[in-house]
Amino acid sequence: MVYTCSNPEESHGKEGDKGIVRAFHLSNGTEVWHKVTSSPCNSYPAIGEVAGFPGLSVVVTPGSFMGSPDLHGSVLALEAMTGKTIWSVPVAPYQGVQAAGDLEGAAIRLMEGLQSVCLPAHWSAPIIDGAGQVIVGRSDGAFYCILGPDAGYTGLRLDRMNVTEDGILFDRTPLGSAFLHGALAAAPNMFAMSTCDTLYVFQKKS
Repeated sequence: MVYTCSNPEESHGKEGDKGIVRAFHLSNGTEVWHKVTSSPCNSYPAIGEVAGFPGLSVVVTPGSFMGSPDLHGSVLALEAMTGKTIWSVPVAPYQGVQAAGDLEGAAIRLMEGLQSVCLPAHWSAPIIDGAGQVIVGRSDGAFYCILGPDAGYTGLRLDRMNVTEDGILFDRTPLGSAFLHGALAAAPNMFAMSTCDTLYVFQKKS
């Protein structure tokens, strides 16, 4: 099967528009299921096993394009075969009209002959790591890690972590600059993320 996340009919990805997730048979292109999301879908999905839930999941990141205040967004995991919601992690509305780091870095970009703003979508594309954690960057200049059910989590706990009403634990780490779609990459014992102005690389100690 193949999965898409897009904006139906007259939706253009703005605040107040809807999004839609679709699953298709790869062999003949027929639709298997679809699910409408409360916010636009402006980045592509990830497929994998999320922590605490067996089987394949589809993770998408509904959220509006820049241009108006109070931009709503969430991270949503669906059963890959049925489209049933596994969990949804809503995040606080983003108050900035521009993405984090765009105004602060405009003068430097112009001096270097670049476009003045990065102008990303609301979210980067998410990835699912080997532990089933979902990692994604947002236009508020932070990256989010959805760790899975709080009841089964045995890893390091930080004061800044939050738990949704449905019992899903997630962490938010501010970096100060937004992310483009393909901002995240992983390899054995290594993880890299690129904001609009900085590349971060992490390596596991031997």
